[in-house]
Amino acid sequence: MDRNIERKERLELALRLVEKPPTIEEVLEEVSTRGVLRGPVDWVFPAWMLYVEYAVQKIAETFPLSEGEKRQLFHFRDTLKRLLQEAWTQAKEKLTALHKAVAEGTYRVEGNKLYAPDGTWIDVRGDSAPHITIRGVSASARFPDLLKLPHERLELLQLGWRASDEGEMGGRPYMKTTQPWQVFAWTATRYGELYTQISSLNLTREGISIMVCLRANSWKQKWNKNEAVDLVVNHLRRGEWTPLLTMWLGDGEVDRKRVLRGDYKIVVAAKEPWRLGPSKGMKKALVASGKEAFVKLRESTGAHGVLLDLLKAHKWIEVKLATEDGFRAAYKLKTKKRNIDVLKEVYGRNNSETPTVSHDEVNKPGTVVVAGVVMYLQFVANRGGSLFARCYVCNVGKALAIAERLESVGLRPNVVRSGPKYAVQIATADLLRLAERDEAVRKATALYLAEKAKNGTPKQREKIEKFLKRHPLFHLNRPAVFSKPALLRVSQ
Repeated sequence: MDRNIERKERLELALRLVEKPPTIEEVLEEVSTRGVLRGPVDWVFPAWMLYVEYAVQKIAETFPLSEGEKRQLFHFRDTLKRLLQEAWTQAKEKLTALHKAVAEGTYRVEGNKLYAPDGTWIDVRGDSAPHITIRGVSASARFPDLLKLPHERLELLQLGWRASDEGEMGGRPYMKTTQPWQVFAWTATRYGELYTQISSLNLTREGISIMVCLRANSWKQKWNKNEAVDLVVNHLRRGEWTPLLTMWLGDGEVDRKRVLRGDYKIVVAAKEPWRLGPSKGMKKALVASGKEAFVKLRESTGAHGVLLDLLKAHKWIEVKLATEDGFRAAYKLKTKKRNIDVLKEVYGRNNSETPTVSHDEVNKPGTVVVAGVVMYLQFVANRGGSLFARCYVCNVGKALAIAERLESVGLRPNVVRSGPKYAVQIATADLLRLAERDEAVRKATALYLAEKAKNGTPKQREKIEKFLKRHPLFHLNRPAVFSKPALLRVSQ
């Protein structure tokens, strides 16, 4: 995709009109599922403020704090909300100026920065998401000691954070995060005077995310990064899992589907993965595996686990899914809501344009045109074999626009993440309905399956054979028998 088009799309998504303010239920769903709050600027900032209010209230209700400590906690809340409000105003102004410049072609690029005519700039270096710097939005406030842990136990928690996300600034511990729950989970281990700054906005394919930076001025940094990693490993070898817990809260890999399948692995990202354990992919280490490993993580938490629970931290949810059968069963029932329904709640109605049909794409093997959208067939060789038609786009706005078009002709699409892109997909049931009414769809699907059966792996051939027995309509040489004139309009 042309970079200028992608920049324009990301800016449009960031400035998308929000039909209704976020609810705490929506915010907690995002935090407990993904950790990060992303979306339009007018949704994300209120969502952060709502979460801060929620977290502080829950902390005040749960932990035994003196009146003085409660005043500190509420002052920290008010300070952070004020900073978010100030950053929101500045962010909106900068996003608007940049969008106007990109849309009208009045911008200029110098080095890694794209400038609007008024001097507003955005960092557009190719190796990371574009980001906008927020200036002058910072303040100091004190955070109380929630956990009341002995120093040696508290230090174990600090060690894990230092081995992962925690940095150093002026000899003091320093944290940068886009995840609101981490603000409180880390600060609880570095209580005292906190210098807080809203430093930047990232422009992702799902909207903006907010970068919050905190410096713990009441503490001196005790370890360098490599030393901290080695100490985490040494503690683990002696049976002490607490440092690994906070290291995983920082740089641990989350794979909820894997956990729900009963495949339990504690994987941590690291520049030198060999320090931690066997390498697992690029810059990742497999530190431990098995359900017992997650049980040990949970047993190591103490009061910190109580905090993680009320914060609805997505990584803590993973631990609970691995260790609590009742919680796991309830979660599976709850998550029957489809991805597209969650995205609609966050982004509302969509006015993005859908991609136009290219004749070159239409003629490619394995493609079908549905409601004017070119979609690619994909057979999945799972237990019974499944057939999907998918369309891939780079941002959530286009994905929802395509989904709306498919819904307008009576289909039931879903939207799922596929690497850095979004896949809008329809499943076997919808493809069968389409094939019954449209010979072009039926024939394209039959040709695709025939080619897969001929050239696929033995497993694919076996699964396709079973699939065709269940759905003989997709046999290549089967005469097409169509129902009454289509109530479902396939192409436009």
